[in-house]
Amino acid sequence: MPLTRADIAASAQQLLADGYRFFLVSNGAVLERLNRAPFELPVTSLDFLAGHDETWTVADLMRVYNTLNQTSFGAKGIPLQDWVMLDLGLMPSAFLLITLPADRAAAAASDARLDDARRARIQSVLPPVLAHARRLGYDGPIPVAGYCAAPTPVPDAWVGWSLCSAIPGLGTTAKGLALEVYGARTLTGVAQFFDPSLRVHRKFGRMRLLAAVVDLHPVPNTLIYSTDVYDQDDGQSPTSMIDCRDTAAQRELQEKIDAGVTKVYVLAPGLVDDRVPILETS
Repeated sequence: MPLTRADIAASAQQLLADGYRFFLVSNGAVLERLNRAPFELPVTSLDFLAGHDETWTVADLMRVYNTLNQTSFGAKGIPLQDWVMLDLGLMPSAFLLITLPADRAAAAASDARLDDARRARIQSVLPPVLAHARRLGYDGPIPVAGYCAAPTPVPDAWVGWSLCSAIPGLGTTAKGLALEVYGARTLTGVAQFFDPSLRVHRKFGRMRLLAAVVDLHPVPNTLIYSTDVYDQDDGQSPTSMIDCRDTAAQRELQEKIDAGVTKVYVLAPGLVDDRVPILETS
């Protein structure tokens, strides 16, 4: 079923009932211009340039978050650097974080409802996050998912980046809440054909490929997409299913894009095993 704003609101409400908390981290000038109560839900705004009355600092919260991000993206060789988080995230935009208390985060992998794959995901990502928190002497909420997008001069158009989650299923809610915070109506992003996060990005609408090959990016099989947020397909079927690591097929798509002879879209669900459903239209 197509994803809707109501779905994000319901999912976020359930997370709050389950003991999760939401934080929006930026600076005061930016926070003033954002929707700090998406879907009228409680989201705690934190100005990293100002003090606050907790035993933990916002700087340490973001250091712990960055460990989550680095652990998530390090295997691809693109871990988030602190200066990038500061210069390109906290200053011009805001991070939407989903958190748990430390004891709940530590126990997450033992949830009996999890299958082996989800348990393995948690066990591969969360322990370094919790270990960094302990090294810092940090006793605040533990980020278990987060998202950030950058504003552009085009009204309501944003460029997404930095979607990460230690607990499967949280990424969609984190991204949906953040898009509501930003008021984004058009979203451009960079992803990989083989990355499971493609399924999350695809939930927010049909993805038109602006580039099927991005030689500037250090990770092979990278694409650039544009989505009109929540604008879904009309039951269209793919014209092809390409292997997510087939660089020759991706270059063929790029040649068609460059020639202007066709528009290329990624259809739902974004990634099927190791293949991506593609729609080409004139």
